[in-house]
Amino acid sequence: MKRIIILIAIAFAALPLALSCRREAPAGTEAFLLEFTMPEECHSNAFYAGQKVYLRGGVDYEFETDICGMVTVPSVVPGIYDIVTGMELTGAQYKALLKEPAAVEDNARVMVGVSLMNQKIFEAEDFKISLTAAVLKGLLISKVYYSGTRDNMDRTYTTDSYVEIFNNSDEVLYIDGKYLGLAESVTPAAYPAKDNPDSIYMRQIVRFPGGGTDYPVQPGGSIVVAAKSARNHIESAATSVDLSHADFEVKPIEGSGNPDVPMLPLISNSTNIQVLNLISGGPNAVVLFETDEDVLSWPEVYQRGKTSGEMFRRIHKSVVIDGVECLRKPAQTAPDVNTKRLQGDIDAGYAVITAVNGYNHESVERKVSRTEGGRVYLMDTNNSSADFTVCTDPTPRNYEKEGLR
Repeated sequence: MKRIIILIAIAFAALPLALSCRREAPAGTEAFLLEFTMPEECHSNAFYAGQKVYLRGGVDYEFETDICGMVTVPSVVPGIYDIVTGMELTGAQYKALLKEPAAVEDNARVMVGVSLMNQKIFEAEDFKISLTAAVLKGLLISKVYYSGTRDNMDRTYTTDSYVEIFNNSDEVLYIDGKYLGLAESVTPAAYPAKDNPDSIYMRQIVRFPGGGTDYPVQPGGSIVVAAKSARNHIESAATSVDLSHADFEVKPIEGSGNPDVPMLPLISNSTNIQVLNLISGGPNAVVLFETDEDVLSWPEVYQRGKTSGEMFRRIHKSVVIDGVECLRKPAQTAPDVNTKRLQGDIDAGYAVITAVNGYNHESVERKVSRTEGGRVYLMDTNNSSADFTVCTDPTPRNYEKEGLR
């Protein structure tokens, strides 16, 4: 936070200099400019100064904006890139940049940034990119372990999957009454985001119990949902995980499975499977959402053109707290972003494990943004390509791994 405050101060102080900034591309046919403009609601003399910018593609690059919010890119290998950048402000810092007052709490966390996916950069061409601001939610999906592993007899092992939800705020939050779900995963995609700008079609949904304050999640704390079985899987597979202390277990009957772990029942299910059916190789679009409406009153639909088979529950993206897109990795090519089920304002990118079919004990995990006051804060730019990494140690609640920092 100190760094951001100083940079903003510098940007304002340098107004006379900034007014003379010009978008003149340097000599050289391979050079180009990235110019980042602050959100429309901000003062014209606020600049995106001194912030990291990442180009991710076949080759990854890192740059930093100048005092005018520009990056001079000397050259890149021609290709298709994701352009990702973001800075986190407090609500008070954000409001100081605005033309008009806004109903944002001073201690809120606001992300100013952008994630542009699949930008074709094959020749020198300048980009003028408008940033957006979003108030960050406290509860985040922080780990999704779905790949499975191989057991001690070298057989495939897939009953050890889990989802972890982390409190990234500085106050106690409650999981009571919220919903966790998986979007449809048929091939080809039944309802891809590119064709459905406002809705997500769910194949499975569970609802957390509680009356509002029964299941607290402490700041910097998390809850673990055993998707299939809340037991110590390490006993059967050395590279697996111990889920015997999970907070919830998805199961159809209270007292079954691990009787010491509370039941998390499926309330909407397009399959005959009575567990949260994370697919070992993907795709798995995981969504945390909240609503006061009766979810079971929301429409169910068949795949387009069909009158039988699975029916998917349609939810509006406005109810989503957080979502993580885990795409399947094809054998020879990059994941197909056209199969994304989550819209860009929920997850502008995607996470992916390295194995086509899984069974390699890899999990996708949210990276640590900073450590402060004895706890970690996790990255949250609404882009899992930037926020997540792949780990081969899928241990729940562990954020001390080197790969996460």
